[in-house]
Amino acid sequence: MEIRNIIKENYLLNRVFVSDDNVKALNNLASYTSVQYKDFKFKSGEEYNGWVIPDKWQVIEAKILKDGQTVYNGQAHPLGVIANSSSFQGKISKEELIKHIHTAPERPKAIPFHFRLQYRPWVSDWGFCMSKEKFDSLEEGEYEVKLETILEPGEMVVREFTIHGQSEDTIIFVAHIDHPGLTNDDLSGCAVGIELLNKIKEKYSKSKYTYKLLLTQEICGSVFYLEELSKVQRENIKYSLFLEMLGNDNILNLQKSFLGNTLVDKACILAMREFFEEPGKLYSFRESVGNDEIVFEAPGIEIPMPTLSRFPYPEYHTSDDNMDIIHEENLQEALKILLEIVGVLEKNVIVKRQFIGLISLSNPKYDLYIDPGQILSTSKKEENKQKSLFQYKMPRYLEGNYTIIDIALEFNIKFNWLFDYFQRMKEKGLAIFEECQLSDRYKFEDK
Repeated sequence: MEIRNIIKENYLLNRVFVSDDNVKALNNLASYTSVQYKDFKFKSGEEYNGWVIPDKWQVIEAKILKDGQTVYNGQAHPLGVIANSSSFQGKISKEELIKHIHTAPERPKAIPFHFRLQYRPWVSDWGFCMSKEKFDSLEEGEYEVKLETILEPGEMVVREFTIHGQSEDTIIFVAHIDHPGLTNDDLSGCAVGIELLNKIKEKYSKSKYTYKLLLTQEICGSVFYLEELSKVQRENIKYSLFLEMLGNDNILNLQKSFLGNTLVDKACILAMREFFEEPGKLYSFRESVGNDEIVFEAPGIEIPMPTLSRFPYPEYHTSDDNMDIIHEENLQEALKILLEIVGVLEKNVIVKRQFIGLISLSNPKYDLYIDPGQILSTSKKEENKQKSLFQYKMPRYLEGNYTIIDIALEFNIKFNWLFDYFQRMKEKGLAIFEECQLSDRYKFEDK
């Protein structure tokens, strides 16, 4: 499936927190997967920790006129009216009008994204967003504003897709469905997430773990979603991963969780190593993008949440974040990495030795020796140096305390190669695999 088409179908919808277009986008996305979903609905005015669900919003008319002629139509693009703007009708001077117009001076041809009123429903204001070029073309004189919007009680809808596994231990992928008129931020995360569900379902007849995809309103949706879950349901979510800005032309990078060394952080790093000789930049918590990680990692919830993204990019939060910057190969690359993360977590086990003493790995009945490349006693090749060193030290790591993820990181060896090696040890009767919990109980001990 071409992921780009999912984005194209939905990006021009007016996807504010509470709106018909947001629900329409959710339904469009759901049509691309057979994975079942559940909707969480929160009424306007509901409050938790000071966060308040805003009213449902719709734009009926949004025009600026001069001398009876329309000089700006705020409905020509979903960003043309500030999100959750109230109505205003009347004639005003240019001096007064420009107090209610927002631009992006650093990108003079683009319309900016003004989102703050969604987070502050107790504030009433009206306004437009337009390009700096259009703003500069406004002449002196009197203007007429015809801005009619509807703000009325409604429901904020958060959608949770679930693939049930053998265990209730859950990894949840999160992306935000809001941001009208934008593609990369974050319809790209939503669309890749939908295709990820399809691939997980296709690859695993019954996955070891349960996987969820949460399509939500940035920060606010996650706050109310997590509050709605029971304590047991929250505790079942062992790890989360935020998907954002995955289609633009930049390297894929990883922003680590608050602790930075959790199992999901390690799985992300190893998955990226499978495909990249030099993985994208690693950021510490909140040092790159800022999203729902502060919700999932909040005190008392503390679900680790790294983020995969291609941030930064110059079109961010403007109308230049359009289909022109979305590349199918980048979306597919992100999908490939995400599937690898799932694979690493699914295959991760504790390896426990079934031998005492030194094994002759070169014996044909084992055939596990890794030749370091010695031709003469005074000459060595570097080709297998790391893997050769691994085979000499590895037996001491097989006491039942370390997972394959831990060992792969310790020796800087790709996870899949290591898994295959231990699988051969298992087949030769030299080791057994023990299941490990989806938690950080088995942390690698720094030497």
